Amino acid sequence: MNENGNQALDLAQLMARIREDAEKRKSNSPVDASAILTDLLKTEGRFATSISSSATSLGASSFPALALESEFEAREHYQLEDLLVLNDEAFVRNAYRAILKREPDDSGFAKYLENLRDGRRSKVDILTSLRFSPEGRLRDVKVSRLDRPLLFKKLYNVPVLGYLIERLVGIIRLPALITDHRRLEAHLTARYEHLAAQINVRDASFFSRLDESDANLSERLVKAIAELSELYKKVADLHHQQLKALIREQHEINEDRNRLKADISAQLDAIQDQFKRQAAAQESQAAELHELSTKMDTSLQKSRMELVLQERRLSLLLEEARKRLPQPFEPDQMQILSTEKDHLLDSLYCSLEDQFRGTREDIKEKARSYLPMLRDASITTDIVDIGCGRGEWLEVLKEAGLAARGIDISRVMIEDCQRRGLPAAAGEAITYLRSQADNSLSAITAFHFVEHLPLETLISFLDEIARTLKPGGVVILETPNPENILVGACNFYLDPTHKNPIPSQTMQFLLESRGLCRVEVLKSYPMTSAILKGDDEVAKFVNHYFFGPMDYGILGRKV
Repeated sequence: MNENGNQALDLAQLMARIREDAEKRKSNSPVDASAILTDLLKTEGRFATSISSSATSLGASSFPALALESEFEAREHYQLEDLLVLNDEAFVRNAYRAILKREPDDSGFAKYLENLRDGRRSKVDILTSLRFSPEGRLRDVKVSRLDRPLLFKKLYNVPVLGYLIERLVGIIRLPALITDHRRLEAHLTARYEHLAAQINVRDASFFSRLDESDANLSERLVKAIAELSELYKKVADLHHQQLKALIREQHEINEDRNRLKADISAQLDAIQDQFKRQAAAQESQAAELHELSTKMDTSLQKSRMELVLQERRLSLLLEEARKRLPQPFEPDQMQILSTEKDHLLDSLYCSLEDQFRGTREDIKEKARSYLPMLRDASITTDIVDIGCGRGEWLEVLKEAGLAARGIDISRVMIEDCQRRGLPAAAGEAITYLRSQADNSLSAITAFHFVEHLPLETLISFLDEIARTLKPGGVVILETPNPENILVGACNFYLDPTHKNPIPSQTMQFLLESRGLCRVEVLKSYPMTSAILKGDDEVAKFVNHYFFGPMDYGILGRKV
């Protein structure tokens, strides 16, 4: 090696290689090469001084270095090709100099050189390993187009899929590999031609020096150079053998590629057949589900019609019974008839709730926003939910570990709650509250209830809340927000049992007028699908009155 790290050859190395080759050929060659070397080195005494001076003048320092690779130039940024043009020891050594900015350590140099020579790792693998090592990341030398090989290396490590991807990439890169082989052949040929040119230059200089010294020494050195030419021919023959091996390897790769293509094609055909079978099965299942859905819709429609007819027959029967009886009904009988008449539309109202209130999970998710208010007041028991409906809020309280019970006048909804294991009973709100003792309840809640009440009944309801709450107890009410014009003008009237919308200011006033304090209005569930952008007055007005909260909650506390 010269001081730039390139290969160099001096006269002593040349003679050593000639001796080594001569020893190898000694047993098979009729020419005694060792005798020639002996004669070359053991000249008569009269040539000793001249040989010594000739050897000194013909030393490595008298000739330019015999370089097989171009001189490497260190930079802060490289193209991948700048490093791939180097080979063998020059590649490994200059890879360390370029990426880690230092000379290679012996163990790392030996490991990478061995991996490169036996084909276990490519040049790109070695560059990737050095660049993304901790020391390489610290140096942070830029090598263009080196990230892609790192990505493919990670993909190759994926079980099964990595193998298929590696094979597929190998197939795709086969033309590039062939091109690389051809480029390698041209590169080696160019290197050998360059070596031959340098040898010829050395020959000319060498022979001119030999002519000045001794003709006999010149003749023997010519023989040695002839042997070197033979070595070069052998190297060329070895190169051709390597090319033949590469051609055989390419042929094997082509065969592997064809087999892999056949395997992949067969697997794709099998997957397509499986997909077709699954699609056919899904189509059959979809047809069966559609038919079943149609039958269920028809059956449900018939059930609804039959229920309406039964309700109508029962109503006519009650009216006819009232007309035909000679004596008027007793007060308790009238109460029973009136109560039964009130429940004729329970199933209809339950269907209305299912249609317009939203799914059970949606309502539960919204209701969970009120749990922190109970926790802040340290309330865990004696919670009553008025108008509990399908029991979403009761279920949220139960999941949170709070003790609560519900009241509703709809028998259908109470039965639904009880089937779910929720503590609910049928009853009228004011009647139930009047049956409770003073200061006996920790919290009273009512979701979408107060908008069903006339003003006088609403006042009575609030009075009973104020009477039955414990000191420190809370009331939580939720009702549609009429400040949202879509709610106040349309959505509110989807439920025909609603009396009239109640603005939040009115509801706050009514709670405070009945003795509740620290009343808070809680706007919730805003529409966000079409909010106008901007901070101008028009945008604020439209966002507030058209896209504002659709409901509001209100929280009151008892002193």
